[in-house]
Amino acid sequence: MTLKLSKSKAINPSTKKMGYRTTVKSNGKAYMDSLVASASKNTTLHKAELRMAFELMLDAIKENLSAGNIVELKGIGNIGFSCSGAWTETPEEQTAVEHKIGVSFFPSQEVHAAVATAKTSWTKDDEGDEPTSPDASGGTSGGDQKPPSEVEG
Repeated sequence: MTLKLSKSKAINPSTKKMGYRTTVKSNGKAYMDSLVASASKNTTLHKAELRMAFELMLDAIKENLSAGNIVELKGIGNIGFSCSGAWTETPEEQTAVEHKIGVSFFPSQEVHAAVATAKTSWTKDDEGDEPTSPDASGGTSGGDQKPPSEVEG
């Protein structure tokens, strides 16, 4: 796998100085129709049946995440939650700290290895797309964090 890197203008949050940051551009996007078509090969399932099962599974994943559950996607990774906030000297002081809660993806060993061993190349301006969230809620990546199953709760 080769990942494309791009240089993008960005403001340094600490210094407020304009500079650049590196972003990863995608190699494309896998849409539901292409995933269903690919998954239905060599099966007796009709594409419509597989699509219905896939949509039902996505609904179940969404319901479990909305209920605060960690979702394990075997071979892909876990979707869980992250929390960031200021460091304090005592646990009691944590209740006064503002915390930001997010959703994190913790890749499986196979996915992590594929990304860790990926080759990179620089793109031309406006080549490729940066990964985006489907709405304004955003998200965070937890590739170097412990998976939710290993985090004490």
